[in-house]
Amino acid sequence: MGNQQQILKLTKTKQFKPNSVIVITGASSGIGRELALQYATRGVKLMLAARSEEELKEVCTLCEQLGSRAHYQITDVSKEEDCKQLIDETVRIFNRIDILVLNAGVNAHSFFEEFKDLSVFKKIMDINFYGYVYCTKYALPHIRKSSGQFVVMSSISGEIGLPYRVPYCSSKFAVTGFFEALRTELEDFNVAITIVCPPSVRTPMRDHDLLKKHSPKDESEDRITIQECVSMILDAADRRARKIFFPFKAYLSVYVRPIFPDFVDKRLKQKAKL
Repeated sequence: MGNQQQILKLTKTKQFKPNSVIVITGASSGIGRELALQYATRGVKLMLAARSEEELKEVCTLCEQLGSRAHYQITDVSKEEDCKQLIDETVRIFNRIDILVLNAGVNAHSFFEEFKDLSVFKKIMDINFYGYVYCTKYALPHIRKSSGQFVVMSSISGEIGLPYRVPYCSSKFAVTGFFEALRTELEDFNVAITIVCPPSVRTPMRDHDLLKKHSPKDESEDRITIQECVSMILDAADRRARKIFFPFKAYLSVYVRPIFPDFVDKRLKQKAKL
């Protein structure tokens, strides 16, 4: 009951359609899981996607207890056919898609010179970038039909290059560029693209890094909570915002950096921890 009250407290409704069909990738843990739970309190229809069936079943059960009709699809977003099946199955069950939340992602922490196997770069691009492209390709006709929305989990790392995160930054820069360009092609249609650029968040993501040659220091005080992050995402999605940065210091860094690049880069390097 306590968790349900916390979820309800964080939920804000503005321009949201309560009967929406929402697809969430990377829904088994972290930000994706919390988004699913919070959307579930609104009585939406959910299709949850990830690779772990056990965790997906658990999230589905919780979503249904919170008032949602929820289904799941085991999906490896690095595989185009899996992404196609995810969209096809969603339309088969619910007959439409209103919101596609692109959230699946992986990371690797190391200096570029220490990458002995560059296949790590390909794996990260396959999941973080092509996983978004594949899902978008097959969902786009349905999103256009519903005048729907893409909620795109990018990162502050998709706006400013950070040390020890070269492959991750590369994938997120690609994501931002892809959706900024796609938005121009969809300007004559009532389709929203909301790009979300959070800072470091306290999620289990680092536990699954493809490469971690250095042990991360405890920087929990510098990382926002999942609940704080998801509250900002929901607010932006409800407003169909174009792009958001948070907290304010991240927003400030993005817009001050073109004027004082050396100063901002130095501060960011000091803050970046392994």
